[in-house]
Amino acid sequence: MAEKESTSHFLTDLKLALKRKGIKRLAQDILFHPGNQAIALYRLYRALYLRGFTTLAFLGYRLNYFLCGVEIHPDADIGPDFHLDHPLAVLIHRRTRIGKGVRIYSHVALGAVGLPETNPFMDVRDYVQIYHGAMVGGSATIGEFAEIGLNAVVWDQDVPPYATVVGNPGRVIKIAGKRVNPDDYKGYKYNPADYHGPPEYLDMSKYEEKSARDWTKPENY
Repeated sequence: MAEKESTSHFLTDLKLALKRKGIKRLAQDILFHPGNQAIALYRLYRALYLRGFTTLAFLGYRLNYFLCGVEIHPDADIGPDFHLDHPLAVLIHRRTRIGKGVRIYSHVALGAVGLPETNPFMDVRDYVQIYHGAMVGGSATIGEFAEIGLNAVVWDQDVPPYATVVGNPGRVIKIAGKRVNPDDYKGYKYNPADYHGPPEYLDMSKYEEKSARDWTKPENY
């Protein structure tokens, strides 16, 4: 993980939140929403970690667990516009990169798993959504706009962009909302050429003004 090129994205998150919500609603969200509290605290101790204040960063890491019930390792590199909805028992491990606009729900375990010599790395691309109870681990890339379903288990398994994954072990059942044969995606390796930009149902110009909860899909999608 290239820490020298990384940032905590604290100011980026703050500017986006102010633009979308205004100062009054932002203050309410920080005071009363544990997901926003957990993210704000992570941004602060991530900044300390990047500046070499490792002990203070890990104190913040433990504080996040005690206050919010969330474990986000200081080494995890999380992009801007991150969302934690109902964040109880969320674990985001070391050597994990998360892109922008990603949304994670409760009881999710996410991250690279393995010994240092195996050099594990988890890469979650932009606008992925990971639903309640899912476990995503090992070394893998989760493609843009993918959805990991309730209680799904994805282990050392790349996921294509736009995919919907369900079950244990995880199976790709849809690509961009269309049914596919899960067997066609066994052993899939992420290919950037499979990503063709935002799906048609998502108006990204509107998304810039709204939160991810305002995403809308067409009827029967």
